Amino acid sequence: MDFSIFERVGLSLFAVLLVLSCFSCLDTSAQIGLVDPDRVMRHVERMVSYGPHPSGSEAQKKVEIYIVDQLQSYGLEVHTQTFQPVTPLGRPEMTNIWGVLPGNRESVIILASHYDSKYFEDFPFVGANDSGSSSALLLELARTLTQGNSTDYSLWFAFFDGEEAVADWTSADSLYGSREFVQMLKSRGLLHRISALILLDMIGGKDLVLRKEMNSTSWLNQIIWDQGNQLGFGDIFQMRGYTAAQDDHLPFAEEGIPVVDIIDLDYAYWHQREDTADKLSAENMGIVGDVVLASLPEIAKRLDTDD
Repeated sequence: MDFSIFERVGLSLFAVLLVLSCFSCLDTSAQIGLVDPDRVMRHVERMVSYGPHPSGSEAQKKVEIYIVDQLQSYGLEVHTQTFQPVTPLGRPEMTNIWGVLPGNRESVIILASHYDSKYFEDFPFVGANDSGSSSALLLELARTLTQGNSTDYSLWFAFFDGEEAVADWTSADSLYGSREFVQMLKSRGLLHRISALILLDMIGGKDLVLRKEMNSTSWLNQIIWDQGNQLGFGDIFQMRGYTAAQDDHLPFAEEGIPVVDIIDLDYAYWHQREDTADKLSAENMGIVGDVVLASLPEIAKRLDTDD
């Protein structure tokens, strides 16, 4: 079969585009499945097995020990910060935890979750999604990233205590751990090292829908939601609509640090007795983890342009 020169050029161009398309497909597929959903679910089940674990409780101490043990098993340098804030119900002991993965530069991207459960007097609340799912995924992200940090940045995996209100939510009765953490960074002269914060909260529901959060930095929202859609998860990372959350990213945002809160405020069992592990989807938790991992190199590129 004979082709004209124009046809041959057209076919060659088509072949190049096809090869590029295939490379793109391989690159996308390589970013899916790095997070082990079963490991994430096992972490959730372990943490809720201790029962309700509000700040200052014996059960919360057990969750703290579990998180520290896991982070240390990944080879991370683990730090804790214990404090006793003034609350409407006294001064319970709270502890922030963070594992450090050094990078090629001192600048830090923090991946974070709170790990306390809300106290309810009239029913037991184990908080499988709030905060079990995000804490469990953060542990799995720590394990995965110790096997290969896709950025030059140092990574901190931070677990904040005392996110929940002890009584009723106010600016004073909430976010105890993250507020204390920021103050610690300032007092130690470390705040300038924090380049960005990625906060996870309630990311495990079976009917998971994530909308961009209005108090988050717009470019961080855009990168993560774009990655979610490029990886084929537009049903979860929805491009339309926004939500607004008072959460552990706010103390960092107030200091001018780029922040993003990945949170499902439409979860049907929020702050209800029924927020148990059977209401969660291991697959969805894995998807969120893979999207975060895929977003990290893009986030690092954007931060580099801002330096």
